[in-house]
Amino acid sequence: MRAVCNTEAFGKKLALVSRGVSARSTIQLLGGILFEAGDGSVRLSATDMEISVQTSSPAEVEEEGRVVIPARIFNDIVRSLPGGSFSLEHDDSGGTVRLAAGENEYRIRAYAADDFPQLPGFDAEAAFKMSGELLVETVEKVSRSYSRDETRPVLTGILISFEENRVRMVTTDSYRLSIKETELATTAFEGAREAIIPARAMQEVSRIFSGSDEEEVEVALSENQALFRIGDVLFGTRLIDGNFPEYRRLLPTTFEREISVSREELMGTLRRVNLFAQRQTPPVPVSLSFSEGAVEVIVRNGEVGEAHERLPATSEDDFLISFNPGYLLDGVSAIDTEKVVFKLNEALKPGLIVPGEDGEGEPDFLYLIMPMRDPSQG
Repeated sequence: MRAVCNTEAFGKKLALVSRGVSARSTIQLLGGILFEAGDGSVRLSATDMEISVQTSSPAEVEEEGRVVIPARIFNDIVRSLPGGSFSLEHDDSGGTVRLAAGENEYRIRAYAADDFPQLPGFDAEAAFKMSGELLVETVEKVSRSYSRDETRPVLTGILISFEENRVRMVTTDSYRLSIKETELATTAFEGAREAIIPARAMQEVSRIFSGSDEEEVEVALSENQALFRIGDVLFGTRLIDGNFPEYRRLLPTTFEREISVSREELMGTLRRVNLFAQRQTPPVPVSLSFSEGAVEVIVRNGEVGEAHERLPATSEDDFLISFNPGYLLDGVSAIDTEKVVFKLNEALKPGLIVPGEDGEGEPDFLYLIMPMRDPSQG
């Protein structure tokens, strides 16, 4: 194999595909990147057996070939090279790759490409498209609520449902639940399909799209794999096996009160009063004390002190409810309308936070949050 590559262009693709390299595997090969030179480009592929990243970079290919190179040292060398170009050579009979840039020369131990895992191809006929911006927005909104507890794998994922021209994403960590519905905006999805995709993988898709010049993301689902094509980047992830909680049963159907508060004012208040909560374990609750036309936001911390702030609200009676301060701030910050609406029943029953939208119809985003008992209230 011999190819000449532009250092800057190749370096960007190398950094991107390196995100798929395994950092913890005892299998040396998975710490490497597969390089395949041919047809005027070098194709780069990496996998940790859970996710995979494939892309390509233009190159002057003088001799076709395939080789696996350890990612970390190769990335570090290319990143530190001056601008211009470099050549990459590998002789099948040798166990090293030669990288040359001007007067600089490096030889890196390499691995046989034949041992590298076979990565999935993209089935364009079975794929559909959706707006990349809407996908990023949807992932961002629901990513606050997925669980980081690896002992419950299902809760570390995003339940994604495709039906006709809509996609719904749902996450829960047992203490809160986020649901966001979005129109596909491009090609409709025939039939219906549901899959649990690792939340971290979906965040990676969002990052790849945000760093691209593309407008759409192509999606293809198989029995155990989800593939996302963004321009010349193909990102794959294994699906999570298991049954996602019956989240619809958790959603109250009626509410005793629906209270509207200014989102901007409430965000500022929560950021200030939450300074008194100080992320203690167990968390110090933030209490919302509603009265006619107002809400008082209160944090009482025996080790730090107290914070009280009062805001206008559309409440009509006296009502007190307490929440985990971080969870409450996550829910309010996920709202992007001028008003935040709290839909509440009893003080120890779950409540909903939804956008304060005008007009009829269901909101396209719901954030269900479990209340806390406030020890200071007795």
